[in-house]
Amino acid sequence: MKCPRCRRPIDHEAASCYSCGYSEVEAAASCGTNQVLLQRVHDAAHCLRKHERDELGEVLDFLELKFPQMLFCAYLGSLPSHLSISELGFWLLNHGQVRGAEFTRPNENAILVVMDLTTKQVGISLGYFAEMLITEEDAYRALNAARPNLVNAEYGDALERIFLKLGKVLEKQGRKLRKLTREQLHATLTGRYNSVLDLPPHLAPMLPDPQRLGKSSPIEDRRLSA
Repeated sequence: MKCPRCRRPIDHEAASCYSCGYSEVEAAASCGTNQVLLQRVHDAAHCLRKHERDELGEVLDFLELKFPQMLFCAYLGSLPSHLSISELGFWLLNHGQVRGAEFTRPNENAILVVMDLTTKQVGISLGYFAEMLITEEDAYRALNAARPNLVNAEYGDALERIFLKLGKVLEKQGRKLRKLTREQLHATLTGRYNSVLDLPPHLAPMLPDPQRLGKSSPIEDRRLSA
């Protein structure tokens, strides 16, 4: 994973970034220490029309049925100059609770798309578990596919395309991981955590539900200018 501020690699267990010192404490000082309740698509910029929200909601419903333990969510806003997309994504996954997600789809399993209407940039922030399934290259390709929509200010269509592309990545990962034995699966997923996480049922059928980690990810962010 990478530091949300300086983008240098860091250990997920580190209390702060070795390079710039960024930490949850600094994020809380900038954004607050409170927990916030979010909509699944939180349009703080009020840039989506009703039909766009409805169509995007149908896409997220489809993905949640297909991957019932993954959390798909988006935040659209106008960020202040001192706050980057990656820093906001980091804070939201540590302080936000998506309405209705409850404990079946924790923030560790989140795929969060953050869009800044001020800079016309969009990024993807991932929880600990989600980043085991989606690589930086996968995320960048999803963002790049939505570039024409972003250029034309078709924000709803852009979000739909990003989420559907990432859904294809999860399908591909599922097919690959279902071919592994339990021992191979554990060997693949072990190393980042002391305890082994099992995949959601639709990715690895017949395996137990994932264990709660009790902490959201110091997220990596993948950005693309519109």
